[in-house]
Amino acid sequence: MIYQRLLKQFLLILFLSFPILLVAQTNDYKGRKCFGYEKDSCPNSTNIFYKVHQSSRSALFVKGQTSQTPLTIYNGRDYRISLCWDPILGSQVYFKLIDAQTGNVLYDNATNEYASDFEFTVAQTRDIILEIKVPGSSALMEAKSNDEIILVQKDTDMGCLGILIEHMITPSKGF
Repeated sequence: MIYQRLLKQFLLILFLSFPILLVAQTNDYKGRKCFGYEKDSCPNSTNIFYKVHQSSRSALFVKGQTSQTPLTIYNGRDYRISLCWDPILGSQVYFKLIDAQTGNVLYDNATNEYASDFEFTVAQTRDIILEIKVPGSSALMEAKSNDEIILVQKDTDMGCLGILIEHMITPSKGF
């Protein structure tokens, strides 16, 4: 009798939670979930005062893809931006910080040996654009520019890329 009641309760819970399990599914690529990739794969700063910024994110990228994401940076804060990616995307990824209002490039990692992280202090509050480019080419990117290609076999040149953004209040300078 008690076993039947427990079995009914278990089945009821399973039945009620099944729709939640369907909604909770994320894109999965070769057993890796890109959702939360930046938290799992990008190294955090060793500075204990840095906190993870809510604009940190990750996505599925293909070789040859360029993507942009907006970010507001605030005066009186230090920021650290770190990129991490699946090895299938190559050994380096390009990124730039661009002033959203003027279009001026504020930082380009190409001038810093394609470093995967960058720390900076903000002197003026600004809206910026973080532009990411994965070098190379893939059949999927070629299909976008060629009207004759209709179908592309699932690309093997794709992987997860994460952007970990950390911030803290700028420490006082001097004594």
